[in-house]
Amino acid sequence: MAKIKLAVVGESVYAARLTECMRRKAPDYLEIVGCQDVANLAEFMLEVQPDLLLYEQGVIVQEQIPKEIVHIQITTEQHTEQEVGQKRIFRYQKGSEILRQIFRIYEQSSKKKLVCRCSTADLEMIAFYAPGGHELLLPFSLSYASLCGKEQKALYVNLSEFSGMAPLFGEKPGNNLSDLVYGVRQKKEQFLLCLQSVLHQTEYFDYVLPPENPQDLYEIREEDLACVLTQLQEQTEYQKIIWNCGSLNQSAQQVMECCSKVFCIVKENAFGKYRKLELDAFLKKEKRQRLREKVKYLCPQIGSSGFVQGSSVLTQLQSGDFVRQVEELTQDT
Repeated sequence: MAKIKLAVVGESVYAARLTECMRRKAPDYLEIVGCQDVANLAEFMLEVQPDLLLYEQGVIVQEQIPKEIVHIQITTEQHTEQEVGQKRIFRYQKGSEILRQIFRIYEQSSKKKLVCRCSTADLEMIAFYAPGGHELLLPFSLSYASLCGKEQKALYVNLSEFSGMAPLFGEKPGNNLSDLVYGVRQKKEQFLLCLQSVLHQTEYFDYVLPPENPQDLYEIREEDLACVLTQLQEQTEYQKIIWNCGSLNQSAQQVMECCSKVFCIVKENAFGKYRKLELDAFLKKEKRQRLREKVKYLCPQIGSSGFVQGSSVLTQLQSGDFVRQVEELTQDT
């Protein structure tokens, strides 16, 4: 995805602070620049060529910018939802909320789908992937979700084929990710009802089971997943979402590109090294560079940190030697 440029125009201290705040919250594909020299706005626009312009009240921009640039005024007066659609944003809000509204206006004006806006809210997404398959993918990611859930409101979503999660949790058939995606496709305005129908809970985190039919993972449309990602951010209170990506299909790759980190679990043997080399070569391609920067390789070991027979696997995923290994491998990344 090519970078989108947002220019913030204003001479006040507030404009400068807002620019810095949004830079910290912005996703990778958004570049934010500031312009405090309003008198030379035309020259600035010619040099920077932004896609979006956010300007303070009192700044005259209509005659100085091309019509194709989406320009939004930030005001001191609150507006109704209909008036917000007229490209005005109330200034006395968190920078993350202002940025979220900017994305919404840009989508409406440009007809472009911005798949991930999760960096604009207090929400982080982490993905787990194992090139070539790995039996530790499920327990490792579940343990990580348990660690996150002890301090944050966490959601675990499984995109893995035959991961073993359903029998592990003892759930009945149905009410899985397929139901959520297709429910959202039909009734976007009822997202919370769709989510509630597929949601399950453990002591530390909520979770959504994977589809019973793996084919469903390959039939998820880009716009469906984009809608799910957006609604999770805008309508829920989750602070962290953990994705189990069993295959590097279109849906998993779309999710990974939206995450702040992608933990890749590899075996410390010859075949594990070969798979790592192949994945590295794939990520070095020009279009995968942004994803490559997110990838962190992990080599967990069973050894003495394995699971004890006769004891609850779920209990061991939330405490014990294995969990301590998960915490050690992920805490520095």
